[in-house]
Amino acid sequence: MDFRSLTVKECFDNPRTAAIVKEYAPNLTKYPIKLFNKKSCGEIFDLVVSKKIVPEDVAKKIEAAINAL
Repeated sequence: MDFRSLTVKECFDNPRTAAIVKEYAPNLTKYPIKLFNKKSCGEIFDLVVSKKIVPEDVAKKIEAAINAL
């Protein structure tokens, strides 16, 4: 599973990948991130890191954990 090309909808519809995101970055569930269903996770995570919503090291941990699935 490639995290960068995975859409946000696919990520949150899959219970395993959603659990990883919620474990490492529970603050993302406060934002209406599901409005970006057609965007890729790579695009969205670049945005949340640049806005300092999620630290870069946490984003890399999430990416690595999802790529390992």
